[in-house]
Amino acid sequence: MTMKLKLETLTAVNVGNGEIASQFSDYVYDGGFVYYLNHDLLLRELGEKPKSEEIIEEFVKVVQSQAKGSSGNRMRLKDFLEKNGLDYKKYALRKIPARERITEQIQLHIKSGSQPYIPGSSLKGAIRTALISFFLDSSEEGLKNKRKYIGQDLFGEFGEDVLKCLLVSDTLPFEEEDLEVAVFSRLNLKNQKSSIPIVKEVIRRGSASTFTVKTKAEKNQVKEDFAFLQAGKEDSLFEIINKYSRKNIEIELELLSRSRGEETKEIEDFYTTLLQRVENADHAKEAYLRIGSGKTFFDNTIGQKLSKQFIADLVRKNFRKADPNFFPKTWSVIRENLSTEVPGWVRIAKEDYA
Repeated sequence: MTMKLKLETLTAVNVGNGEIASQFSDYVYDGGFVYYLNHDLLLRELGEKPKSEEIIEEFVKVVQSQAKGSSGNRMRLKDFLEKNGLDYKKYALRKIPARERITEQIQLHIKSGSQPYIPGSSLKGAIRTALISFFLDSSEEGLKNKRKYIGQDLFGEFGEDVLKCLLVSDTLPFEEEDLEVAVFSRLNLKNQKSSIPIVKEVIRRGSASTFTVKTKAEKNQVKEDFAFLQAGKEDSLFEIINKYSRKNIEIELELLSRSRGEETKEIEDFYTTLLQRVENADHAKEAYLRIGSGKTFFDNTIGQKLSKQFIADLVRKNFRKADPNFFPKTWSVIRENLSTEVPGWVRIAKEDYA
């Protein structure tokens, strides 16, 4: 049986495709927009100009000098194009809005053509983590020496993994207009300072698409605890996901309460409202979860089921500069003017549910 679901982005979402757009040669920023250049068309036009070889050589030098120069010189590509009578807007593959002035490389979002989407693997990965947390008992002994724990003892190893019966599709492509460029930074909750920013394409908050969840387990194929893998019982996943998200939100709010400041007040307000939405959700029809880049340690793991001592030992072993008593200390945030946003939160609901 296939369950059709609507996905709405509550905050901006980034799922990278591993590619970048270089500020030296791939785009021009101007007037609140990023213009991605069509290199073939641009070089063809340069090749038709008088003294084309000299112009192309100069173009290469401009790109190289930008890579070696200071950030103050990085708009020279735009100047070069204009000096040679080339309107970069004419040679743009597309333009997308940017939340603020961009001068760095852009990490690109995964797309189908020019339209962004969210892969089913990202959605299923988030759901799987919630399921592991739900079914994991309080024993931590078996986790101590595992380098990568993905619930093998719960769901089975490799080909025997019962979650192969849970099929999650990619979302349908979002509209091209749903894509924008945002600046991510790491906010230190202790001192309210931010790290060097990272620029990424994102699906903007308030965007919507659809995807499907299909189960194919026979009644006697899985344990009774895994009834959500049987046709017609998929909607029991909603309550499991909400339970996982609710606990993580409570953890985030506890961390925020220890480091209140102007930078975190808006985040605290968002999480307070989100917690109310999760608590009041119809657990047979909707769920809230976090996907993509920018998640915290707890959003990405089963940390909510681990004791403080276990987490402290884990931090000491794997994050040697971190404070085990205040972890995680830094969060990924997106800023726009005076606004601060935590990325990755989405709502999923049955397609016929408002």
